[in-house]
Amino acid sequence: MSALFKKTGPAALLALLATVPLAVSAQTEATDGATAPVEGDAMANDVAQAEPAPPPKPVEGQIVMQSENTILADDLLGSRVYSQTGESIGDIDDMIVTLDGAVEGIVIGVGGFLGMGKKSVALQMSALSTSTDDMGNVRLVTSATKADLEAADEFVSVSRQRAIEQNQQAVESQGAEGTGG
Repeated sequence: MSALFKKTGPAALLALLATVPLAVSAQTEATDGATAPVEGDAMANDVAQAEPAPPPKPVEGQIVMQSENTILADDLLGSRVYSQTGESIGDIDDMIVTLDGAVEGIVIGVGGFLGMGKKSVALQMSALSTSTDDMGNVRLVTSATKADLEAADEFVSVSRQRAIEQNQQAVESQGAEGTGG
């Protein structure tokens, strides 16, 4: 979704900005033919404009600015994971988040070529550490090597588990129908 916004967001902003002069001129034209305000109304408007607007109320749990010791999920997704020797061992394809909001782990795409033959392996966050590169960007580092991840069991998401179960049930029900006649 963020990729879609990055592509369409600037165009939408330009379209919105293009309509502002039209709205302003329409408002000016509408007020040009209006009658002049009564002196009492002008004084009331001056008083209303002189009162400062109340400061915005914070929303409970609101974070206004990102702190230095945090990472945005958008910055992690698609970034590379490195071994302790500095070898790039895969890209972060997804994150596993518990229902209480804690990041349990990350899903790393390992191997393959141009997306073909790529395998997903999940690692717990406790198996990862952070470092920074020469540009100051955060990097995730694991003690596993690329060979370790390529040999590891593939990660199976809940939705994929359900699809596998449904396929097995469909095969079993077809098999039962075929032997009943």
